[in-house]
Amino acid sequence: MIKNILGTTGTRILNALINLVILILLTRHIGSEGFGVITIILIDITIIQLFVDLIAGSTLIYFSSRTDIIKLLIPSYLWIFVVVGTAWAIFTGLTIFFPDLYAIIVPTQYETDILFLSLLNALMLTHYNLLLGKKRIGIYNIIFTVQILTLLITIVYRIYVLNDPSVESWIISLYCAFSLAVLLSLIAVVRKLGDLSLTGSYSIIKQVFNFGLITQLANILHLGNKRISFFILRRFAGLPAVGVYGAGTQLTEGLRLIGQSISLVQFSEISNTNDKDYAVKITIKLMKFSVLLTTTAVIILLIIPTSIYQLIFTSEFTDLKYIIIALSPGVVALSSNTIFSHYFGGLGRPVISLWANSIGFAITIVLAILLIPTFGYIGAAITASLSYISTVIYQYIIFKNETGVNFKQWLPERNDFYDFKRIILGMIKKGEE
Repeated sequence: MIKNILGTTGTRILNALINLVILILLTRHIGSEGFGVITIILIDITIIQLFVDLIAGSTLIYFSSRTDIIKLLIPSYLWIFVVVGTAWAIFTGLTIFFPDLYAIIVPTQYETDILFLSLLNALMLTHYNLLLGKKRIGIYNIIFTVQILTLLITIVYRIYVLNDPSVESWIISLYCAFSLAVLLSLIAVVRKLGDLSLTGSYSIIKQVFNFGLITQLANILHLGNKRISFFILRRFAGLPAVGVYGAGTQLTEGLRLIGQSISLVQFSEISNTNDKDYAVKITIKLMKFSVLLTTTAVIILLIIPTSIYQLIFTSEFTDLKYIIIALSPGVVALSSNTIFSHYFGGLGRPVISLWANSIGFAITIVLAILLIPTFGYIGAAITASLSYISTVIYQYIIFKNETGVNFKQWLPERNDFYDFKRIILGMIKKGEE
């Protein structure tokens, strides 16, 4: 498991570094308004993916260890096309009946790109989930790395060789990265298809949908906690403010990759065992790793002077440091939220995350309406942090009541620091290789 964590965390850290380079390139060459358009496009793709995930989401990780892949793959493909087709119909309806709302939700002239990128993203993530469910974490890490490197190389080529620093260049780069990842991940999945019989597929997909429905309701609320503030911010402050806040959230939420990479291994482990004591034990251990690593990374961001952020991202992004300060408590909370969510999800109880995210969403709505019109993106950042913290408090209470784990057991021990050191040295060694 430590080996899988090393590989996945290393991959995610590489992803975070590449995203940082891409963020710097885009903010310097496209500006806050252009980056605001990119931020809204990414949110729209994420919203469509939420509905794809009702059948073709992380629930596949849970069920792929319990049935043949083909019984999940074909229905997932069909569902993806249904969801993307429905999104196209909704876009068309909004342009006719609610043009003002449509103008806030969908950037002008990018409707088709959003739909096609959503299709590629859905296919890619479906393959990724199946690989993770079969504990093929190594091949997943390799393909994921190829994906993010392709994105970086294509963006650099278009900006510096073709001299085309634009939103369109970023979209073309995303097409290239997603398409290559879809192809490579499909090859990896097909090689391990096993039994090609579709007998019993309906029953399996019904179970997947019932399980995924609760999971996705939780994820929809989780996305609402994170992203509804962007639309409110665009309404009151415009695209440049969305661009600045989007840059701040990418810098800080990029640190979530640490917790996500650890929790992916955790979810894969828990989904493949019926030993609840083992699930509790690794959840506590991995929670410590996640919080320690994330807190360390947050501190590094906080000690960087404001002048450095201004130098790197240009004067349009002067307030990035203040956004990072306001988001920092929430980022650390998210590193815990991810571990708790995958613990309950791995045990087949996503309803806990649903209630946790319901609480967070309610807090987001209230605080966003109160704070954003007056404080702009700083108000949005404060709202996000308080929302994330509230979800973790609820999850902690449920976990404590069900397992009897007291607070002292969450505190780091000598062995935890030893394992923590092993992970850090292992990542450094992999980096040197």
